[in-house]
Amino acid sequence: MSDTVISDYTELLNMPAGTALGSSDWHRVTQEDINQFATLTKDEDPFHIDPEWAKQNSPLGTTISFGFLTLSMLTYFSYQVFNQAGFVSSEEIQLFNFGFNRIRLPEPVPAGAEIRGNFTFAGARVRDNGGIEFTTDVVIEIKGNERPALAAQWLGVAVRK
Repeated sequence: MSDTVISDYTELLNMPAGTALGSSDWHRVTQEDINQFATLTKDEDPFHIDPEWAKQNSPLGTTISFGFLTLSMLTYFSYQVFNQAGFVSSEEIQLFNFGFNRIRLPEPVPAGAEIRGNFTFAGARVRDNGGIEFTTDVVIEIKGNERPALAAQWLGVAVRK
């Protein structure tokens, strides 16, 4: 964990854009993860959930993670990285997902691949209706692959309860 503790998100207003927040641990995306996501989202495309079909019909020769499954891993990765960077929860502060400025999925994640999130602080501002809006640049790497699985600019809002 960082020596810096950020419990008052107004401190983000002074953090320089481009500050590296860190990387999460590697996480293996299993076929079971992909199948559960397919069931939950009611998207049971054989390209994702049928290894035999994918072996015969996919140019990759294997099933791949859903792009939205990769995107959904941002929350899991952010908990690790924000903790490492010194961000702490507070009974007085509520964090909200505010959305994205952009999301790109340049490379598919094959079943069984390991991925991790890299986070860089991109800026913060005071919102007109209160709270601090902050932007984080996120890249999800695939272990052993030069191209990332995901590149996004993620927006969050910290407000006092």
